[in-house]
Amino acid sequence: MSDLSSFQDRGKYLMLALDHRGSFKKYVKPADPESATDAEMIEIKGMIISALQDQFSGVLIDVGWGLAGYESKSKPYLLPLEKSGYTDSAGERNTELEYSAKQLKDLGAGGAKLLLYFNPEASNCDSQIAVAKKALDDSRANNLPLFLEIVTYGNEELGKSRAEWVLRSIQMLLEKNIVPDVWKLEYPGDLESCKKITELVGSTPWILLTRGEKFEGFAAQLTEAVEAGAVGFLAGRALWQEVGNYKTKEEKQVYLDTEVVQRFKIISEIVLGK
Repeated sequence: MSDLSSFQDRGKYLMLALDHRGSFKKYVKPADPESATDAEMIEIKGMIISALQDQFSGVLIDVGWGLAGYESKSKPYLLPLEKSGYTDSAGERNTELEYSAKQLKDLGAGGAKLLLYFNPEASNCDSQIAVAKKALDDSRANNLPLFLEIVTYGNEELGKSRAEWVLRSIQMLLEKNIVPDVWKLEYPGDLESCKKITELVGSTPWILLTRGEKFEGFAAQLTEAVEAGAVGFLAGRALWQEVGNYKTKEEKQVYLDTEVVQRFKIISEIVLGK
């Protein structure tokens, strides 16, 4: 296993997620996302990172806007292996790789992230698992820790709970010897299911993603996840998703320096037990 200590604060993962690509435009320019320029994307990402860099233990950024916006590089960062979004084939979501681990390492990344969309009853499970295996082998060969993010889908259409979908997805990957350095997982729905995740992953750490939740909801989910054995978070939209509601740079800065900073402090204290 790779050394993960550089991403930790007191043994916990207090991480900012800011690798959003196409979807980020709608948070910056809600009324007209396509009018958002690259320069604006870089500037806003840079502002978010700067506001929180004294607090976070690491950050997940994208190769384009995020990497350019993270000027200080004072804390370690993850970069994504996959292309933005997914290709849709008859309702099934296929993850495609865009970068190699060596390319990410050459860009200064301290770790790699793979977002794997997963429906345990879809016909593309084997191909999705193959993508995860390729990413894992590549990351291992380049001595980069892999943070594997599982985002499930399709459960509601089949009348299944998210808990069942999350747990089955993890189990299927483990059965194929897919064991990342860190699991980045969605809240499965309740405390008992969080405990089952901890049992399943064993000694491998797992952290919580926000999946677009409002902040208060995410804080409640994180509290249960940590009680059950999660060791941190990789938090994105729950922290900063209202940034586009503020028109001027000055207004955005005040929002980031007050509301967003306070939010990060709250969830960090949940994880650190303060």
